[in-house]
Amino acid sequence: MKKAGKILLRVTACSLALSLLCGCTLTERLDETTSTLTNMTSDSQRQVGQVSLAYYTAEKVNPITSSSTINRIICEALYEGLFCLNDQFEPEPVLCESYELSGTSCTLVLKEGLKFSDGSDVTADDVVYSYRLAKSTATSMYYNRGSYMSSIRATDSRTIQITLSAPNSHFLSLLDIPIFKEGTENQTFSIGTGPFVASQSDTDYLLLPNENWHGGKVSNVPQINLVGTVRADAVISSFAAGDISLTRAERISDDPATIKGAVDVYQTPTTELHYLGVRMSHPLLSNENFRKALSLAIDRSSICRSSLQTFADPAVLPVNPQPEMLEDSRLTGALEQANTYLAQMGIRDVDGDGKVETSSGEEITLTLLCNSENSFKSNVCSQLVTAFSQIGIQLNINSLPFDQYQQALNSGNFDLYYGDVILTPDFDVRALLMSGGSLNYGRITDATLDSKIMSVRTASADTLEPAETDFYEYFLSKMPILPLAFERNQVIVRSGLLTGFSPRPYNIFWTPNEWRLG
Repeated sequence: MKKAGKILLRVTACSLALSLLCGCTLTERLDETTSTLTNMTSDSQRQVGQVSLAYYTAEKVNPITSSSTINRIICEALYEGLFCLNDQFEPEPVLCESYELSGTSCTLVLKEGLKFSDGSDVTADDVVYSYRLAKSTATSMYYNRGSYMSSIRATDSRTIQITLSAPNSHFLSLLDIPIFKEGTENQTFSIGTGPFVASQSDTDYLLLPNENWHGGKVSNVPQINLVGTVRADAVISSFAAGDISLTRAERISDDPATIKGAVDVYQTPTTELHYLGVRMSHPLLSNENFRKALSLAIDRSSICRSSLQTFADPAVLPVNPQPEMLEDSRLTGALEQANTYLAQMGIRDVDGDGKVETSSGEEITLTLLCNSENSFKSNVCSQLVTAFSQIGIQLNINSLPFDQYQQALNSGNFDLYYGDVILTPDFDVRALLMSGGSLNYGRITDATLDSKIMSVRTASADTLEPAETDFYEYFLSKMPILPLAFERNQVIVRSGLLTGFSPRPYNIFWTPNEWRLG
């Protein structure tokens, strides 16, 4: 049994499920039906130097079943998983003491003495109940993770035995699923193990330090106010009005948040990949040297600095962060090397007009399919036009509203397309890259690539690193898609309110004992 003192697994291109956003982000496609705003903020909740969060009162707060993005933040204060993911998307133990992962068998042992906020013991049965609820709740953000668990059972009060439906060397990266006390899902706030606990004061709710927290009672933040609303889109206006002081706000969206007043912004990495998909039936794009030339023409670092306004990290592999083996030139562009690949195909600028011709004398024009609803991504497309022109290739942009974009994508009516996909933290690219994958719109068919992806998923601890390196090197030699960047999220705090604040990708309330109120 491996001791979970600190688990640092190498993150690779594997994940449970992918949600193709194709130029629009997930929250841009959420149901926009809302009711009117109810301002439940009392004068005491507006006091300077206090942390205040928005609270969506139209649903019960439960870490598995809550669907509003507003209450997800509250859940991070109240509930914890067996693991928490760091900025490298590596799992670190929270409620887990030890684990053993081999093939399709995963055994997890809880730490001794864990208590829920009501003082009752945390047991393996609670973990099993939470996981099974995630597996059976189609609207849960953790629903797809349950599909990888064919059976979940408790073997004693602290031990959980999971049988996977297929091997997954990075399965632990998926076990940040929050745990709550069995049978409390119908309460206004389900009972959890997190650093804070919900409490009612008169007609308002607030969060107080959890005296039974295994990390020690938080002493520097005596309470967190909850500002009730029944309208999910009222968060930013509530922040501007001073009602709330801490929130997340998506930046790379078709309606980016504009925050007024003095704020501190903390960026956190994500698994949201921006990339160029390729139609493999195209006579030139079917050639790996041509795809590599296009990739080397792109200055990804410049795209992240300008069009994506520093809210993205450059990427040439579908994994975040990029592995250390990667050369900087792959992220900043290498025009000379790009032209060398084209020359190997007989493509060069014969007449000196700045445009390359094929061996038959034809100039090259490609069409890039893009969703028109996001100005950030439209700006990226403009940068790509300039980038490809530097190697003598003309790029035309076919910019369409989302519904028309999706139709063109499904019908294969593109040479290249600008895609945007959210991966789960084990970076599973099977749907995106493997033959017959549900998101394989370019019709990639490469048995060797399929094999190398599966070798990573099924690798043991001893063979994982070489399997990853083998996959990376093969991907770079073929460039079946052209990754561009991974988005960054932003956590916004009222300026000067907190010091010692270090949010993680999925956990704003990491190490709250280190917080200091300004």
